[in-house]
Amino acid sequence: MAEIERRRPSPPAELFKYVVSDRIDVLENALIRFSPPLNTNDIFEVRQTFDLIMGPKMQLLFEEAAAEADVDGGISDALRESPLSALNVDQAKQMMSAVTGANVEHLMRRLLGDFIAQMPAQMNAPENIDRLIDRVAGKQLLLSLSEKSDSSPMWAHYAGNSSGFVIAFDTSSDFFRRGENYELQGLHKVAYFDGRVPEIMDNPYGALISKQADWSYEREWRLYAKVEDASVITKVQHEQIHLVPFPHAAVRRVILGSRASDELKCSIKSLIERGYPGVHLTRATPDRRSATLIELPVED
Repeated sequence: MAEIERRRPSPPAELFKYVVSDRIDVLENALIRFSPPLNTNDIFEVRQTFDLIMGPKMQLLFEEAAAEADVDGGISDALRESPLSALNVDQAKQMMSAVTGANVEHLMRRLLGDFIAQMPAQMNAPENIDRLIDRVAGKQLLLSLSEKSDSSPMWAHYAGNSSGFVIAFDTSSDFFRRGENYELQGLHKVAYFDGRVPEIMDNPYGALISKQADWSYEREWRLYAKVEDASVITKVQHEQIHLVPFPHAAVRRVILGSRASDELKCSIKSLIERGYPGVHLTRATPDRRSATLIELPVED
């Protein structure tokens, strides 16, 4: 298996969304579609990428947490909600020691250790692995973006064979801050690999946010959102479409495809002039000498 990143990388300054020409309404309404993982174009988007949910690394974390557990605090919390609330912690421990004939703290830590020892068999049962995969697939929405604005395959596959456009988003925008602590917790780089990692803790991001190596040309990042973040939900042929608003200031520029029509150019130029101050319009132009796409300003 190819080496995959185990730490969460920082995003680039810009990320790009390839769009077909018919979807100019994305700019017109400042609404963009977030999709459930099962609705993406990869039929193996939701797959098992790990052998174990709880392997040796996760078990060690639980064991270390158990060793540091506040037994007295747990007893105190339990006493408050029991008929024995008149007892203090020391009195309760003395009573339990008299009944069990053992040191209560040692007994509780041993019981906790026994419970942790039984967890892997339960957590790694096939039905629980399937349940986790289904939960990951069904409880979130995602927006697929790319690190690259000059990928010929991406222009061909996702922007109408270069007849569409690309939106360049500023990743410092509040649009990308969706975590509980107002951080970039919702933005993740996709890992590309075939096969599986031995356990989730070997690579949490790779295990849960990955695609097969064939898709690596996409250089994809994903912005995750909750269903309630969608301001518009419509249904098209039994499929729900979730549209999430983005601030106009999140757009840095718009890049026309090399085959974009004059009509599309004029329409996007008008939208920029009316609602996207400071946003530039450029065109991805083929340079046949270097076999690359060069971004050039669009002249009036």
